[in-house]
Amino acid sequence: MQAEKWVVGDEYDEVVFASLKRALSDLQYAVRDQWGGLAGSQDIQHWTVVGPGGQLKIESETYVGLSVEGHPALIAELKAQYEETV
Repeated sequence: MQAEKWVVGDEYDEVVFASLKRALSDLQYAVRDQWGGLAGSQDIQHWTVVGPGGQLKIESETYVGLSVEGHPALIAELKAQYEETV
């Protein structure tokens, strides 16, 4: 099955970051890998998180936003949990 990408919100929105972090924690996801970089005005941060159902990729990129990519069922579960935290 093809991965789904969910743009959660703006990359600079601390409330969005906090809510996503809480939702991931509630679903027992843990960071497995992270990296970041800066190129000109573009700042990108990347995290790979792993939970009971599988793996998700999270990115924060200037002008793109904060996004989560993974299996559609995992994205749906995370979206539902995220909505409870907002």
